[in-house]
Amino acid sequence: MTDPRAPARPGFHRPAHHLLLYGGDPQFLAAALPFAREGLAAGEPVFIATTARNARLLQRHLGRQARQVDFAPPDWHRTPPQSLLAYHDRAHTAVGPSRVLGETPWLGLTSAEAREWSRFEALLTLALAATGAWHLCPYDTRTLPASILKTAHLTHPGLTSGVTHRPNPAHLDPEDFSAACDSVPLPEPSAGAAEFRFDGLDQLAAMRAFTRREARAAGLPRSAVENLLICVDEAAANALRHGGGTGRCRIWTTPTDLLCEVTDTHGTLNSALAGYLPPATAPLDGRGLWIIRQLSDAADMRSSDDGTIIRIRMRRMPPPEGPRLGEQPLPEEVAGLGGEAETLGEIGLDGAPPRGHGGEGR
Repeated sequence: MTDPRAPARPGFHRPAHHLLLYGGDPQFLAAALPFAREGLAAGEPVFIATTARNARLLQRHLGRQARQVDFAPPDWHRTPPQSLLAYHDRAHTAVGPSRVLGETPWLGLTSAEAREWSRFEALLTLALAATGAWHLCPYDTRTLPASILKTAHLTHPGLTSGVTHRPNPAHLDPEDFSAACDSVPLPEPSAGAAEFRFDGLDQLAAMRAFTRREARAAGLPRSAVENLLICVDEAAANALRHGGGTGRCRIWTTPTDLLCEVTDTHGTLNSALAGYLPPATAPLDGRGLWIIRQLSDAADMRSSDDGTIIRIRMRRMPPPEGPRLGEQPLPEEVAGLGGEAETLGEIGLDGAPPRGHGGEGR
């Protein structure tokens, strides 16, 4: 597999994926401005994906140099797997070293969503390995809860303050961090979930018809129905190929989502990285799993002695307009992120269910 410890820049023993904690404009600019200016002076591509306010701040202080910077569109951060691919592709297509200032959109997330974005931060280190890309991740200490700020120290191999850059002794191995994310129990499916059992390739057409019927009944948009059918095909193929030749597909809904779960009793996923890294760099044959993560709004993939679960989530409707990063603090009612719990427990990384944990749907 790609070695997460392979040096990407001279003089630094890990890939250049740095955490920047800032508590105001002066702290942000003290690091972000020289980061961008030094990159431009060296002829390196500079890409910035941050809040609208911070983007305007940088444009004003960079002056004419801002024209040389590529600023991301507002919807750059869509899902964690899609963002991981986008950053991976930028790093791998750049000619020589490149620089990215990328600020993850944390506010307004559920505990499960925050966990997946934390996993994204951890796996970004692998996606950037040996590319020459230098990725600086700002975290606003004025608006983000302590859980997110503490967890950020676990997912970044480097720390930045102003123009000072140093290794981060608290950093965890990305694969270990991803495995910890998967230790959180999944909510039980709805008792009324529709079910289809299969034991051969000749039943896949009937399973697709079953899936299409349930998806349409749930009001899933047409494009999402087609994406779901591709995901279910890939999940079923994985069960037939690696799961002993049999499997079960269950579908249920929540007020906002449709969930489709494909299970088998014999298959195993032998990596916490399954489906996250693009197939060309993944340490195992995970093309189908990667497709599922790219086409779904979210996907959980778990293995145990009892078999493998692939749970696919598709939105039934566009997500509600929520708070934007840096504009207002995280609402306290968001389950699993507030309060005084320890860091891993707050975002559900310690194996205990986040607060408010229960079955999905009715």
